[in-house]
Amino acid sequence: MPNSNDSGLGYWHLHLPFSQEYIDSKNILNKFRRDFMRKLIEPGEHLINIKKQEQSDYCIYVIISLPHLFDSQIVVIPDKSWFDGFFKRNSTEQKWIPLGSERNLIKEWNIVLSSDLKVRGFKEIISDDCFNHEGEIWFIGELD
Repeated sequence: MPNSNDSGLGYWHLHLPFSQEYIDSKNILNKFRRDFMRKLIEPGEHLINIKKQEQSDYCIYVIISLPHLFDSQIVVIPDKSWFDGFFKRNSTEQKWIPLGSERNLIKEWNIVLSSDLKVRGFKEIISDDCFNHEGEIWFIGELD
């Protein structure tokens, strides 16, 4: 597993090597977008399986960002304590509103997951003086 100091912040993350203009183009077919999501989830599952064999404390998850897939990534954090308060975003600059059971990224995009991966989705709203964004952010992996 990566050294916990690799990023200088105590965690490690990796975006896939795609051009933002390409992956977020409105001309990209949904079939390709689904394949992109699958290709991001597969190495996340692989890292989780390796971690289980090593009995490491690291937590691994994948972030799927919609509509901007370019912001999607694989993340490795040192331990589950990093999740304390992580999903509670409710400031004027950033809000994460849980999507609950009314939405299911996995079913909507016909993605197959291993049975032990958890999925948690949020509507993300970012607002500040020079940037506004609304989208979805989905976490897939070891979230408990």
